[in-house]
Amino acid sequence: MTRPFLSGYIEGYYGRLLTFSERLGLVRKLQEIGAGHYLYAPKEDLYHRKEWRAPYPAAWRGDFKAFVATSKKLGVHVVPGLAPGLSYRYRKPGDFEALVRKLRSLTELGCEEAALLMDDIPVELPAADRPFFRSLGEAHGLMLQKLWPRLQKQGIRRLWFCPTVYSDFFAPEGIEKSAYLRDLKPFIVPGIEVMWTGRAIVSPDYSAADMKAVTRRAGAAPVIWDNLYANDYCPGKIFLGPFAGRSKALLKTTRGMLINPTGLYHTDLFYLDLLGGFLRGESPATAWKKALKAWDVPAEFQKIAGLIASPFVRLAPKDLTPAKLKAHRATLKPLIWDWKSPLKLEWYPYLYALDADLRLLQGGKDKPDEAWIRKKYSSVLAPSLMKGLGLRA
Repeated sequence: MTRPFLSGYIEGYYGRLLTFSERLGLVRKLQEIGAGHYLYAPKEDLYHRKEWRAPYPAAWRGDFKAFVATSKKLGVHVVPGLAPGLSYRYRKPGDFEALVRKLRSLTELGCEEAALLMDDIPVELPAADRPFFRSLGEAHGLMLQKLWPRLQKQGIRRLWFCPTVYSDFFAPEGIEKSAYLRDLKPFIVPGIEVMWTGRAIVSPDYSAADMKAVTRRAGAAPVIWDNLYANDYCPGKIFLGPFAGRSKALLKTTRGMLINPTGLYHTDLFYLDLLGGFLRGESPATAWKKALKAWDVPAEFQKIAGLIASPFVRLAPKDLTPAKLKAHRATLKPLIWDWKSPLKLEWYPYLYALDADLRLLQGGKDKPDEAWIRKKYSSVLAPSLMKGLGLRA
């Protein structure tokens, strides 16, 4: 029997926390597009990561329980995650029992799945644990070996696991030679889903060959943790192009795909519409244009979208000629000043910043002066910009 393709949304970013009302709105969008999972793993939640041993406050637990119950009625599974890796000690029984208790305190609020996230920590074992394990991968594998049966006894039917080596980037020796993945592999059993971001933390695309290599080395077909639209590592930028580089073949070569975007509520709803197009088998361009129309984004946006489409935009000199710069700024003007919508309110600072960058490149009568540069750019960057323009720094 073919297993279902897992899809959904990850609240997994740094720097932002959603409200429960916003989370429920995202769940309703997940129901609309036919995606079934909401992974709760925000780095800014004190009790999720830094203080993972501490219990959640009673008021938060009540809100989370209600959120889980409503989501379940809508056909969406809320997956509570815990990220203990910053301070977990693998030879300390008390830490393992604290982990089990904390996960149970979340799953008992109505969840049927849970997540253990060991991302964004050093790949090396803590010094005190090194004499006892071949590698961090073995330590994590033994952790899973003990944890998964305990969760199953509590009625949990799936454990999502984000390894420390969650991308080729963290295995510079190559994933085939990764000691972490080698030692983790024997412990990946049915019911444990391995999450993977691809060749990079933010991957431009995913190939069938890449996925086969991960499956072979990790011991299971991965669930893609897709950071294409994430901007917590560059909060001054946003990426608003098509959901490109994600071929239909992924529906067969992976276990699923979840997107980890921005924490900007309406923007993330827009991205979920793009994910919905992928799940329906639409081309990225088709799904993107449909979403723009559904959100009443002015037609002018498509003329400048290529400037902020993805982290992988590379502009040639011909794209930034004086005539093009003037045209781009003319296109941006109604988007910045005339368009009114909840989506525009979230995009405004990025569109405004783009206009400022374009003007910075302009010459002639539109050449910026010292006062304008100091107004638009930080005191750290402004002197270098003025020097480059031949102005007094």
